[in-house]
Amino acid sequence: MKNFRFLTRPLAPLLCGMVLLAACGDDKDDEATAAGDGTVTWTHNGQTYTSTTFSSAIVDGNSKLIITGSSTDQKNAVSLSLQGIDTKGASAYDLRKGSALDNLPSAAITLSTGTTGTTHNTLYGPSASNGTITVTQYDKAGQKISGTFSFTAGAVPNTSATGTQAVTNGSFSFTKFR
Repeated sequence: MKNFRFLTRPLAPLLCGMVLLAACGDDKDDEATAAGDGTVTWTHNGQTYTSTTFSSAIVDGNSKLIITGSSTDQKNAVSLSLQGIDTKGASAYDLRKGSALDNLPSAAITLSTGTTGTTHNTLYGPSASNGTITVTQYDKAGQKISGTFSFTAGAVPNTSATGTQAVTNGSFSFTKFR
C-alpha cells in the first residue's frame, strides 16, 4: 500500500483537477451560488481567469495542501500541490522537474474540450526549475493561506497531452481549508 501512495502523490493535482471538473455540472443554478472560501486567479494563453465558486484548498495528509481553481466554463483548471507546507510555511516553493515518485511541490493545468482533457505538470516541465509558488501568508490554525504562482508545465507522460503550457500572474487567497 505504501508504494501505491508514492504513485498517487504526483498525480494528486491531476486527480483534484479532474474531481473539480467532474463535480461541477452544467446546472445554471451553480453560477448563482455564493462565492466559495477563496479565490484563485491566473493567466493562460493571454486570458485571465478568476475562480471563486470552483476553487478549493484541500488538506492532504500531514503536511500537504492542494489548491485548485477552475474557469467558469470548466475548460481551464489549475492545481497547486504544496508538499511540506507545515514545515516550510510562508516561503517560496521551487517547482522542480522530478520523478513521479518524488515528494515535490508541483503545479498542473488541465485543459478540457468537451469530454476529453489534457494535463500538463511541472514535474514534466522543460527545465530543472519550472516555476515558483510563493506563499505570503500561511496560518494553519486560522485556515488562511495566500500567495502567488507562475509555471511552465510539460505534458504528463502516457497521455494525449503534448508540448508545454505556461501559466502566469497567478494568485490565491483562502480563508478555509477542506
